[in-house]
Amino acid sequence: MEETHHLVLTKLAERSLQEKVIGRNRDGIINRVNTRSLTVAGWVCEADFQAEWDTKGWKKRYGNGDGSNYKYEMYLRIVYSRRDNKAPDMNTFHAMCRSVFTGAAQPQAGSWTLATVDGVEYVLPDENAIPLSNDFIGYSEINIPDNFASYFDHLYGLDPQVERIKMALEAGLLSAWNHRFHCALIGPPGCGKSDIAGSFKAALGEEAVLEFDATATTAAGAIKELAEREILPRVLVVEEIEKSDEKALSFLLAVLDLRAEIRKTTARATIQRDTKLFAIATVNNHELFGKLNAGALSSRFSNKIWFKRPSRETLELILQREVQKVSGDFAWISPALDWCDEMCITDPREVITICLCGRDKLITGDYQEMLRQTSEFVPEEITEWG
Repeated sequence: MEETHHLVLTKLAERSLQEKVIGRNRDGIINRVNTRSLTVAGWVCEADFQAEWDTKGWKKRYGNGDGSNYKYEMYLRIVYSRRDNKAPDMNTFHAMCRSVFTGAAQPQAGSWTLATVDGVEYVLPDENAIPLSNDFIGYSEINIPDNFASYFDHLYGLDPQVERIKMALEAGLLSAWNHRFHCALIGPPGCGKSDIAGSFKAALGEEAVLEFDATATTAAGAIKELAEREILPRVLVVEEIEKSDEKALSFLLAVLDLRAEIRKTTARATIQRDTKLFAIATVNNHELFGKLNAGALSSRFSNKIWFKRPSRETLELILQREVQKVSGDFAWISPALDWCDEMCITDPREVITICLCGRDKLITGDYQEMLRQTSEFVPEEITEWG
C-alpha cells in the first residue's frame, strides 16, 4: 500500500534567498520529522521535486503586495509505503504535519510556515489543549525483532521473567493496546530487574521506550514530557517506583488505568491527552510499593513478576562471563563462591567485586584473610579471634 500527501510551506522575505540556504532549511525540517520508528512503520517526509512549478523543490514569487519583496514556497511530501498492505495510521500523519509546522517555524530552520496540506489550509490545533483531540496522537510502532532473545544473552536464570514481560507486550500488540497488563518487577537489588528493563529498551529501540527515574521525576515534568511529544512511546519504564513521592506519581494513576490519559487544568491551559502506554516498573520494596496512593498504584500493575537472588550455579555462570571480559582465570571462581556461601552473600554485584578484586589471591587464600580483617560481620567459626 502506498499513499502520498503534499505539503506547501511559505516564507516572506525582503531579500532574495540563496538556494543553498533554502536547501539547509529544508534538510533541517525533514531531519526533525523523520525518525527510525516512523521509517520502520512506513512513513517518510521528503522534498517534493515533482511539484508543478519546477524540479528544485521550491519556488520564488515576486511582489506579494504586503510590503515584502519575495514570497517563497517550499514543497514537501509525506509518503506512506508498506508491502504488507497495512492501512496507514492517520494519527501518525497528523503528528508528522504538526512536527513539520513546529520545526519549520524555528529560526534555525528559516521561520517557514506550513501553509497547506493536500491543498487545504493547515490550521494548528489550539495549543491551549495540548492537544484535546485524539486525531493528533501518534505512537511509536512496536516491533519485536527476530533476534529479540540475543538482547538477553548476558542474563542467566531469568528466562521466565523475560518471557512473561514479552507475553504481556504481545498481549498489548494483539489487542491494539486495549489490554495493557503493566509489569512490576519485584525483588531485592542486584537480581536483574533493571538489567531486564534496559534490555527491553535496547531490543525495542530508544524511540519506543520512555524511561523515568522515580526518584528524580516530578508530576509536572512528566506531564509536560508526555503532553509535548508529537510521537509518544508505547513503553514506559519507571525505575525504583516505590521510592518516589506519592504526588509525583499521581499522574500514573490515570495513565495506567482504562482511561489511559493525562489531564491537568492550569490558568493557561487544559492538558488532556490519550496515553495508551505499557508500563514496566522495578520495585525493591514491595511492602512500600503496596502503600503508595493507598494501594491504587500497585493495583495498576496486574502483572507482578518476582525475582530471587541467583543460585550458586547461576552465580558461577555470571562470574564466568565477567572473568572472560578481563581474560582472567576461571580458578578464581570457586574460592570466591565458597567465601560468599560462608558469608551468605548473594548479591551478584558483591560476588563479582570479590572475584575480580581477589583474583589469584583467592586461590592462595590471601584475599579471604584480607576480607576477614576488613569485613563488618564475619561468622565466629571463620575468624582467628572468635
